[in-house]
Amino acid sequence: MHELAAAQDVVKTALAAAEAEGAQKIVAIVLKIGSLYGADQMRELIAMEAKGTIAEGARLDIESMAGPNIQVESIEVE
Repeated sequence: MHELAAAQDVVKTALAAAEAEGAQKIVAIVLKIGSLYGADQMRELIAMEAKGTIAEGARLDIESMAGPNIQVESIEVE
């Protein structure tokens, strides 16, 4: 269940950053995830959470990092 909450936070963070830039579309999200998260499951959950938003269809680049955390490293917008 913590993966769903994390996916919701990722989409919320990306949308807020895009809005602050006045973006119309999020093209890519670069995400760093720790060992508590599975990359494939995060991809699916983030795609589900992004449906109907400007993040829908965004490319998701996932990098591993040490520790249990998850963080949005950057976003690419149009």
